[in-house]
Amino acid sequence: MSEETVLKAEVQKKKIAGSWPALALIAAGVLILVSKLFGLILMDFMWPGFIIGFGLVLMYPAYMSTAEDRKSLSFFAVPGAMSVALGMLLFMMNLVDHFESMAYSWPLLLAAGAGGYIYQHRFDEGNERKEKAHRFIRLMVLLFMGMAMVFELLIFQSFGNWWPLVIIGLGGYMLVKERRSSSDE
Repeated sequence: MSEETVLKAEVQKKKIAGSWPALALIAAGVLILVSKLFGLILMDFMWPGFIIGFGLVLMYPAYMSTAEDRKSLSFFAVPGAMSVALGMLLFMMNLVDHFESMAYSWPLLLAAGAGGYIYQHRFDEGNERKEKAHRFIRLMVLLFMGMAMVFELLIFQSFGNWWPLVIIGLGGYMLVKERRSSSDE
């Protein structure tokens, strides 16, 4: 890249960074206005935002790292990503009032940690651990999906009369997938 392109990119980055406080104030004002209009108590559903914010603070050194200037605290991207994932999970669980799902959601926290590792090492060329982290994320997502089915169908029985439709949908997906693979050959 030419020096002019790099300079323009850095100037643009400083402009965007300078507008964050103004955008945060506008978002906070809109949120408060909506809560007042609809009679909502913000802390009833926004408390996981503190956990998400803590995770974002932990991830900030990795965000500020570049290929040439790696920050010494960028390793905090791993617990930061896990904290952000925990906050997002708690937000969703709080929204639907189903905290029992934490019994099978823990693999997503491990997957987020691997995602933080990938983010921390995003400038490393040919890092074989990144590929292992990608495989680990896939494994953890599949484990989460399997555990969710077992817990929701057998233990919590929350699908009730809907689980036959899930099985029919899964069978339809497998049939379509099989037909597509046979038509490609």
